[in-house]
Amino acid sequence: MNTLEQTRGRGCGQRTNNYLEQLMNSYRIARMIAVTVASAASLAVSVASYADDESQEPASKAIAQLYELQAAFHGAAAGAGIDAPTKAAHLSDMLELWTEDGTLVVGTTIYNGRGRPNSPSCAPGSLTLCDFFANHAGTFVLGHNWTSLTPTFLTRFEVHGNTADVYFECHYFDVATGAKMSDASIGLRDEPGTAQARKVHGKWLLDFATAGSPALASH
Repeated sequence: MNTLEQTRGRGCGQRTNNYLEQLMNSYRIARMIAVTVASAASLAVSVASYADDESQEPASKAIAQLYELQAAFHGAAAGAGIDAPTKAAHLSDMLELWTEDGTLVVGTTIYNGRGRPNSPSCAPGSLTLCDFFANHAGTFVLGHNWTSLTPTFLTRFEVHGNTADVYFECHYFDVATGAKMSDASIGLRDEPGTAQARKVHGKWLLDFATAGSPALASH
């Protein structure tokens, strides 16, 4: 893959809007099911912890926090290009989701370190995370108003103490037309270890990721 979010705009009529509506409905249902299952699993682990092994409780808490990290990523990416003030706010939110020395691999290009907006560390070619999101990511291009959907059933978190293997997808659609604009992922599908989060001062942050461009899959 050459970019995390390769723009693939195309015309869209009523049929595409219907498709987007169906997709979003399916996404909402999948998320409701996932949340219900996750809540039940968390409750079961919590109850079992009191009876058997309290060491299981932190793992369930970590999973919940990793889902929050994923949601925050989508929130920072979606709608980021509406206007300059929105872009600045969303860029700041996105960078806060990564460790200071976080690394993103996009094709053959490596972006390392957060960088800081409005500084040389965010300039094109500085090869920081700030450079990537500010100057290359499709959702952050001014004038783009993209929403981000994720197939929850493909999301994977595997906790190893204070680190975790992660995988989630972002499928971007133009809000105005309903056209699908980009497919992206943090990590590579079915390849553990291609993205990791790390717990820093009690907070889970993205630490390393290989970017992917998976096609939208059906369950």
